[in-house]
Amino acid sequence: MFVKPFKVPKHILQAEALAKRTPLLHPSKEKIRAKAKNLRTGYRGEQSLDFLLSFLPEQEFLIFHYIRIPDKQGHFQIDILLLSLKFFLIIEVKNIYDNMHFDGMGQAIRYKNDEIEVFTNPLDQVNLQHRRFLEWLRKHDFPPIPIEKIVVYSQDDTFLKNIINDQIISEIVMHKEKVLQKIEKLSDTHRTSCFDEDQLMELSFRLLEEHEPEEYEGMKRNNISSEELVKGVFCPECGTVPMKCKAGKWRCISCDAVSRNAYLQELADYALLIREYINNREAREFLQIESGSITRKLLQKEDFEKVGKGSGMRYKINVEKLLE
Repeated sequence: MFVKPFKVPKHILQAEALAKRTPLLHPSKEKIRAKAKNLRTGYRGEQSLDFLLSFLPEQEFLIFHYIRIPDKQGHFQIDILLLSLKFFLIIEVKNIYDNMHFDGMGQAIRYKNDEIEVFTNPLDQVNLQHRRFLEWLRKHDFPPIPIEKIVVYSQDDTFLKNIINDQIISEIVMHKEKVLQKIEKLSDTHRTSCFDEDQLMELSFRLLEEHEPEEYEGMKRNNISSEELVKGVFCPECGTVPMKCKAGKWRCISCDAVSRNAYLQELADYALLIREYINNREAREFLQIESGSITRKLLQKEDFEKVGKGSGMRYKINVEKLLE
């Protein structure tokens, strides 16, 4: 059962919004774009396991996507976590192309177009997650239980090579197609229940309660103020900004495309990058609308939660609803 289903994390949406709204000539533009692209690529790798994991027996496994838990060292993040009565499984997902070699120095090496790129060893990464999760469970007085871990490469054509024939690497590192087979093997290995159903539900609630989504601080890190952000509604067809609003429709000044809801993404951008509350004046400025009455109709149309009255009224932007 998917307790925390696959959904694009907030920090990825923030990174993409900033990549779109950073001025073209800003010195950090390309770096911000690259960061957003890498984050989205990583999420696609995680999401590629959604279909496979749906084949697991719902009554046996609780599945969590993207859990980020505080501990004494800060926070630790798990891409995918499976809970059962008999064992837990940490899944670290890598969405990397080309040839990946694992050597005796603890390095993960990619060979691409006669170039060598060294990555942090994912085994070290997943081992640290294992250690921190184990300590977290002990801190909250949950009973001992086997915690397994695997590293999954989501690209079908990634060539994995265990240079030193390390048995641990062979057991832990795999392509996504091997995941179900691995879980079945672990289920055969761990036959004794260590948790009862009440304890497992208590753990599930605790994980959801303590989960703290990452905030992408790209504006602060790159010294970008809200005044510098590109304003206006972007054309969903050609990317031109700003679109013009007339008679309830948004029209692109470049390709003449028409949309009734192009502004929804822009309101989401405002909440992701600036603040979740917006008033009429702020919305007019950000969407580049001259009419206060049109702006009010757009904000009221979305049935946002209202705070205050009259000229002091602010609307709470519901990002999840806007991006459904």
